[in-house]
Amino acid sequence: MDDLIAQHRSRGPRLYHKKSRTGCIRCKQRRVKCDEGHPSCGSCSKHAVDCVYPNTSQPLLAGAGRAPSATGHDDGLSVYSTGLRASAGPESGSEHRSSPGSGFYSSPNSSYHTSVDEGMGPDIDLLPEGQWRRVWELRLLHNHQANMVQPWSKAQNPEIVRMWEWDIPDMALRMAQHNRCTLLYTLLASSALYMWTKSTDSQERAELMKLQQMYLIMLSKEQRRDVDEMSQNIPHNADYICFSSLRILAHSLALVQTLTVDPWEPPVQWLHLGRGAGEVLVMARGLINPDTNPKIKLFLKSPPNLNDPEELIFCDHSPLDWLLEHPSGPGSAAAREDRELEDEEVLSVYGKALSYTCHLQRAVDRGEPDFAIVRRLCGFAVWVPVEFTKFVEERRPRALVILAHFMSLWLSYENIWMIGRAGEWQIRGIHKILPMDWSFKLDGLFAKFKQPEAGM
Repeated sequence: MDDLIAQHRSRGPRLYHKKSRTGCIRCKQRRVKCDEGHPSCGSCSKHAVDCVYPNTSQPLLAGAGRAPSATGHDDGLSVYSTGLRASAGPESGSEHRSSPGSGFYSSPNSSYHTSVDEGMGPDIDLLPEGQWRRVWELRLLHNHQANMVQPWSKAQNPEIVRMWEWDIPDMALRMAQHNRCTLLYTLLASSALYMWTKSTDSQERAELMKLQQMYLIMLSKEQRRDVDEMSQNIPHNADYICFSSLRILAHSLALVQTLTVDPWEPPVQWLHLGRGAGEVLVMARGLINPDTNPKIKLFLKSPPNLNDPEELIFCDHSPLDWLLEHPSGPGSAAAREDRELEDEEVLSVYGKALSYTCHLQRAVDRGEPDFAIVRRLCGFAVWVPVEFTKFVEERRPRALVILAHFMSLWLSYENIWMIGRAGEWQIRGIHKILPMDWSFKLDGLFAKFKQPEAGM
């Protein structure tokens, strides 16, 4: 009887449309009308997936073709990088990498499954539309407004607080209505990461990390369109692109706390993402009409001033020069064989990293508020030469020692959600892989670790 009733149940009117004979493959597979837009149709742009037409052999990324790397080099980890590792936390001894065909971690009542592989087919959505996604996005947006607008111990300028509390979320939602979602996806990714840092439920943490990764993939595709637009000197969205880049920069800093200690994972994603976002920010600022009053001006005029290279990377770094000295002593045979610092460019890279670390130490000593210090922490990825990141990836002892001392300045700010215990974990990880003769240069840092409270 139930089957009979179901067969005769009234149905809504069927919507007809003219067939698109030259539409993209994804629209054909979904049996929806393709607007045949190029380089990406409207449907593929909306869902942030690759758009492939039958007569093309290569997919066109939603919104734009791949723009040149924002870092000026093709390292694969620029502002477009997403980092698909789903870490169980810094203390995890293994990496959880998503492979083609692996399923998205679903809610208990969720029927949605999708691959997290960036090379997925064009017919698969990263985050399918549906109730499950809508509920999560409402939770993430509520969390952002309730917990993330003013995370500092000392309140910022009321105008700045209002900007982050009202103007930026409003900008993100208004631009999303026009299919520009970089800022919205960045807010959602950051909110998911925030909730990951606070959650104690392993199932929820796994799901939040997957959400964070998915929104990173989606925002990176949106950001390509922004960069492509800037390359054509289109200025009308420059203010929006500036704030998107700032949020990507902050989010990349917060990702450091997700890296594992054993085996140690260097924070190169932060360094690459941060540098790329910084360069996009500079490009976007150059397109802003000086006769207008964009919101980004209010932020850039607020402290601290991070525009003076003389203060940031060319200042006195003599207090830390001992980090560059060979541990065997200047007259030893090992020191004579060590010719790394004979390369003036290498010495210059180390000098700038030391200068930035010393400038940050002076800001801490002056008692600058925590929001100013965090902005300075973000600036390391922007100002320190990209070659330093390469030296870290190569695990050069001098680069690792400098990085550890920079990370020691994070230790006093563990109460800030973006920082957590990232500084301590990075120092411990670096100490594990440093050559024995270099490890003593980190000895003084362990005394700075926060001691567990009695009874903990």
